Amino acid sequence: MKKSDDRSAPSRRQMLSRAAAVGGAATIALGTGAAYAPGASAATGDDRDEALGITAAYTLPGGEQGFIRGGEVHHTDRAAGATRRLTDRFPTLPKSFAQGVDAAYVLPNGVHGFIKGGEVHHTDRAAGATKKLADRFPGLPTHFAGGVSTAFVRPDWVYVFIRSGEVHRTDLGEKAIRKIADELPALPETWKSQG
Repeated sequence: MKKSDDRSAPSRRQMLSRAAAVGGAATIALGTGAAYAPGASAATGDDRDEALGITAAYTLPGGEQGFIRGGEVHHTDRAAGATRRLTDRFPTLPKSFAQGVDAAYVLPNGVHGFIKGGEVHHTDRAAGATKKLADRFPGLPTHFAGGVSTAFVRPDWVYVFIRSGEVHRTDLGEKAIRKIADELPALPETWKSQG
């Protein structure tokens, strides 16, 4: 008899199908399994799912999910397995972002934001234009300015950044940090204790 923990890991297609089944209700952060509301986003940065190689995931206001792996993006409203190059889907992306990003999010108005290292690009800005994270978000804690592992935007336009088990929300005040266990208490205990 096979033990339950002997199950093989789900395939990329199974993971995408499961995520698509969630529909507009949530985005799944593949590194943590956390769920976020439509218009939110999650990325897995250093904690990315090694088997899938997916580095960022987000939900569009219409409910479709987007998954980024290297220089490709897949939206769940497209044919199974269909991908596009990031630069084809998002022509304003800087060249340095063309082979992948660390985090991505979608604003409630549909504008996409991409983070790579300490730089951020919004798709409603000039082609190739970036800002330093610290300049775009002056209240961001200093150690977050070099990059984050997860970013999402709540429907009330509050930006949320996660790095090494710490959370900064733009509504908490300048440089304010909360532990991930306090910010997201529904996460499994083992996830809350990991940096």
